Amino acid sequence: MMKRFSNVLLLVSGLLLAVGCQSKGPVPESDAPPAGTAPQVGMTETTGAHPGAADPLAGVGDPHAGMAPTGAPPSQAAAKPDASGMLDIGALAFKASAPWEVQAPKSSMRRAQLAVQGKAGPAELIVFYFGPQGAGTPEDNIDRWIGQFTQADGGPVTDPKVEPRKVGDLNLVRVEVAGNYASGMGQAAQAQPGLPDQRLIAAIVHSKQGPYYFKFLGPNATVTEYGGAFDALLDSIVASP
Repeated sequence: MMKRFSNVLLLVSGLLLAVGCQSKGPVPESDAPPAGTAPQVGMTETTGAHPGAADPLAGVGDPHAGMAPTGAPPSQAAAKPDASGMLDIGALAFKASAPWEVQAPKSSMRRAQLAVQGKAGPAELIVFYFGPQGAGTPEDNIDRWIGQFTQADGGPVTDPKVEPRKVGDLNLVRVEVAGNYASGMGQAAQAQPGLPDQRLIAAIVHSKQGPYYFKFLGPNATVTEYGGAFDALLDSIVASP
C-alpha cells in the first residue's frame, strides 16, 4: 500500500536492525509473548478494558481499541514520574510533566498511559512494549497504522508523514496521519466510517531491549495542539540505567 514510502522505510529498517543486534541483557520470560506468536501493533486488545470481538470495529468509540495484540506482557505497576518529571518504563525513560497527565494503564497491554485535554476532547498517549522481538517489522506497523485512516470520501489518505529520527543514541521513526479512523483491520473495517477527524502521531523507538511503540491518538484539533508536546516528549527519551 505504501510503496511511495518504501525508500524511507527501508532506511528505517536498516537503522533499527543495526541497533537491534545489541543486547542490554536477557528480558524476563513474562515480558515476551508466548513462543510461536507474532504480535502486531494494531490488532484488537484481548484482555483488560478492550476485549477482542469478531466485529473488527468493536470498540471503535474508544480511540485505543485495537492497538495491542494477544500475548502481550503482563501489566507492570503504574509508574510515577520522579522528582525531575522523568517516567521510567523499563528500558527507556521520558519526561512526563505538564501538559501530560500520567494515568494508570487500562489494560495489561500498556506500559504507560498519558492524556491531554483539548477543546475538541481528550487525546491519549499509549506506550506499548512486547519484548525484544517487537511486534512485526517497522514497515508492517507503519502501513497498518496508516491503513486505519481514510479520507472523508472513504479513499486512502495520501499525505501521511514518515520520518526517521535520532534522539541521542536511540533510533526512531515518527509517523503522522489524519482522517477518519477505524481501529479494526481489513476491508470490512475500512468500509465503515469510523471516527471522523482524528489524528495519530506515533513513534517506534528502538531500545537495547527491543522496540517501544508510542501512539498519540485523538481528535485532530487536540493532537495538533499538543503535537509539539509530543515531539518534546520524544526528544526527552533516554535509555534507562
